[in-house]
Amino acid sequence: MTKFGFLSDTQKAWHHLDAEQVLSSLESSIEGLSYVNARQRLRHFGANKLPRSRPISKILLQPLLDPLTYLLLGASIYLQWNGAEGWALILVGVLHGSIGVGISIWSLKIRENISRDRPQRRQHEDSNSVMVLRDHEEMELPLRDLVLGDILILREGDRPNVDVRLLEVSADLLVNQTNLGGEAICTKQVLTFEENTPPLEQGNMIYAGTEISSGTAKGVVIATGRFTYSQISLLKDRSFSAIHLELRQLRQVWLCLLVLVTTIAVGFAWQRGIIINAMTAAALIVSTYPQNLLRIATQVQLLGMRDLAKQRIWARFPSILDALARVTTIVPILESDVVLSFDNLRPAGIDWRGLIRTSEADAQAFGAVMGLETHSYFDAPQERIRQWQGDRQKSMDAVAVIGNDIEDIPLLRLADVGICDRTCRKELQDSSGLILPKAEFHYLPIAILEGRAIFDRLQRTALITASSAFTLAILTLMDTAAGFSIPPLQLIWVGAIVTPIVAFPLVLEPTHESLLSHPPRRFQTILRPSNYLRILLAVTATITAISIVFWLKYQGQAAMFSQARSMAFITLAFSQVFHACAIARHGVLSNLPLILGISLITVSQIVFVQVPWFSEIMATVPLTGIEWAIAILSATAVFWVQEIIKTH
Repeated sequence: MTKFGFLSDTQKAWHHLDAEQVLSSLESSIEGLSYVNARQRLRHFGANKLPRSRPISKILLQPLLDPLTYLLLGASIYLQWNGAEGWALILVGVLHGSIGVGISIWSLKIRENISRDRPQRRQHEDSNSVMVLRDHEEMELPLRDLVLGDILILREGDRPNVDVRLLEVSADLLVNQTNLGGEAICTKQVLTFEENTPPLEQGNMIYAGTEISSGTAKGVVIATGRFTYSQISLLKDRSFSAIHLELRQLRQVWLCLLVLVTTIAVGFAWQRGIIINAMTAAALIVSTYPQNLLRIATQVQLLGMRDLAKQRIWARFPSILDALARVTTIVPILESDVVLSFDNLRPAGIDWRGLIRTSEADAQAFGAVMGLETHSYFDAPQERIRQWQGDRQKSMDAVAVIGNDIEDIPLLRLADVGICDRTCRKELQDSSGLILPKAEFHYLPIAILEGRAIFDRLQRTALITASSAFTLAILTLMDTAAGFSIPPLQLIWVGAIVTPIVAFPLVLEPTHESLLSHPPRRFQTILRPSNYLRILLAVTATITAISIVFWLKYQGQAAMFSQARSMAFITLAFSQVFHACAIARHGVLSNLPLILGISLITVSQIVFVQVPWFSEIMATVPLTGIEWAIAILSATAVFWVQEIIKTH
């Protein structure tokens, strides 16, 4: 055992041990460490700070650390060695990897801007120094010099960055644990607890990230740096927003679809006595896998947080934007002499309900005068909020609660969105997800509209991506069943390049005011029957148009096969363009990225079909103007289907 090997076990149940056992385990004493011993520990374990990270370098290295990168590389080399277009898979992998890295770096910069501009940010920073006992004397030390076994003296306003087992406390000690998800004000007593006591209920512990609201305490350091409770919890509980979870579920559906299509295609090939083209299978996987969709979702949420911050509205977490999109009830907590002024959100399917600090009879009378459902704040308010939230397993309705007093914190935490303003106490702000610039309800429609806009952008992007993936999978299946061989490069071009080019501009569209007049069910989940129906209709329209174009030109004549396949290729590519134009919220001419994308696709399609060298690579043949017109007009089928859906 090394000299300080006894300090290697940082996961002991310190709260379960008595004070003498804690000090003995750390080879410390109530008078503190000696200066020499403390310096030796500091040299051995290093400074008390989080490991220096290089996020940009980690982002750049991320593709190299992903096993899928080497799987794709190995498959590409194998296919290229056997005469297939493995180079195309590598090219697409590099392209999507570079885009993913670019989005991640962009997200990092947006996070930094949001963090820098957040309100009252200095109140959330750790203290720079703390009082410590060394050689029986009190001295002020930087937080980075703290070591295991140090005896800390904590006073009002201190925010330690270490975990502390309390030894002595004053009678008026109060600790704010809201940053860790605990109570805003809780007392701490030097007692031992059962070993399975939840961390934030352990009354003899103070964790990094909490704040001393009042009183004083003396304790021994039992964890520093990345071993503190807050850092371990952060690594364990990397929570995702609701829309991220839904996109992950959608990705699982994609993967199941790929397995099913590949299995059926192999069955058809085996029945015909042929071997399925491995390049086609690889191209289908690359072109239908939802590359960077989760990164795009994160980026869109961060851009929404930034846009709200420009209007002095601070959303503390990306998940708050999901909840704002689903809000159906807003509950301000009112005083008896309040003067109400708020927007009518009935067209958006949102009701105002109130909790007022008075008796139930007076609350009912107040509500009758204001035309607002109002109940007493003192009559089981938690049950009221749960009632408005509905069945959590069946309902996606969200409730927003607006508080202004320290007593409102439990209700803010119970709500899907806790709201306060910048004039409220810091404990209240720590318990809220949305912070308004001042106590005015007129800011709420702005925040709700932004939440709905973010959901709407991601929903439309997911719809066009899913429709493209399902279309390519079904076309591959039909092609194999018919005994044809769809060119793999055509699959890659449409699925891995054309679809992202027309889908990405949809997430950059400005917020559309009409979203506040839509029913809330449209913003509660992507995985709802109406969206499945839209995907089914889009896929059906696209496949029908391609099939009609192909068979009308082909008609069983082998000489017309190349022309028919080239026309089908054009119809497939331009169907993605018209689909994007149909579901765009704003006019195409007002979306410069979409115009540029359509222009790039149009020029590329002409080159791939009409230029001999490229047409040979893409397995196409030159077409006449009439054939181009027929193929492009057929591609508008999905556009008209989407327009019919809009009218209903």
